[in-house]
Amino acid sequence: MTLQARTKLTIALVVAALVVVAAGLAAVVWKLVDNAEPKRPTITAYAHGQTVTADPTQHCNINLEECVENPITRIDVPAGYPLQLSLPPEITDAPWRLIAVYGDRRSGQTFLDGVMFEPGQQRAVTVPSDPSTQLLGIEIQLPSAVVDEAGEPIAHAVWAIQTF
Repeated sequence: MTLQARTKLTIALVVAALVVVAAGLAAVVWKLVDNAEPKRPTITAYAHGQTVTADPTQHCNINLEECVENPITRIDVPAGYPLQLSLPPEITDAPWRLIAVYGDRRSGQTFLDGVMFEPGQQRAVTVPSDPSTQLLGIEIQLPSAVVDEAGEPIAHAVWAIQTF
């Protein structure tokens, strides 16, 4: 069975139209993706059956001239329960610092505990607490090349999670 010339022409025109539509759609998608704002990395926190996502609370350019601040993320972490954090490669592929703030229920004192991680060392962290010491919050910092008067690196980006 052979197709008539008219049928062949119709099929060719439909195929050509589909190719043009597909190319146009690909161009629109490419343009949208190319012009999209870069998304800042987020941290996922889990505690006591609840999960939250933390955006950077402060993110500065490399010279620390322009900074953007967002609200601090909150999550319920009862005393004695851990806080589990999952960090994306955009953070863990660089040196980063975790600072935890604890409060002693008996004395009312607060204290800091911090650890510096090497690039690629860890993508998930469990922040412990015990019944007598309430975890008050954590901060994840990406230090910059800029240092303060004491020679300590100033944070280029900061993610903060307040616990209660």
